[in-house]
Amino acid sequence: MRTGAGAIALAVGLAALLVAGGVTAWLLGDRAFDGVPPAGAVPSVPGQGAGSATVELSADARTHPAGETVRAQLQRYFDAINARDYASWTATVVPRRVEQQPEPQWRASLDTTTDGTIRIDRIADLDGGRVLALVRFVSTQDPADAPADLPAARICWRGALPMSGNPPLLETGAAGSLLSEAC
Repeated sequence: MRTGAGAIALAVGLAALLVAGGVTAWLLGDRAFDGVPPAGAVPSVPGQGAGSATVELSADARTHPAGETVRAQLQRYFDAINARDYASWTATVVPRRVEQQPEPQWRASLDTTTDGTIRIDRIADLDGGRVLALVRFVSTQDPADAPADLPAARICWRGALPMSGNPPLLETGAAGSLLSEAC
């Protein structure tokens, strides 16, 4: 009989906790909480523009042995794009990519682009000492200069960027390695 009474008391106690939790969730459900997001939180898309041009590392990417080297190289890459500096850009990518994008074509594709809110979410090891940087960023541009399938003034990108060498150079990405949406 005591075991039955103990089980009933436990069940009543758990039910009371569930009801209290439900009421608390209901009362606080509409509240907006202010504060600072954790250091590892994904950066928010700014209300307008591309955001800061500083390349950031997630907590996970920071732990990779090549984390800082990859971050520094991607910083040079995005700085070159934002400054319209083709010569500096060519120093951040493999020669094949330079051949695929001669300067006139490169300039025409980026003449109104500004990149920002850049974050390396993860770095994965590939074969032959190569790495894959999973990156997200925001670009702003004249819609006429945006990709033909997404003529938007602001685009949020997610990319899987293979890199090789020392310092690591951006390789030519595979089809589908960049995902985009207007934001």
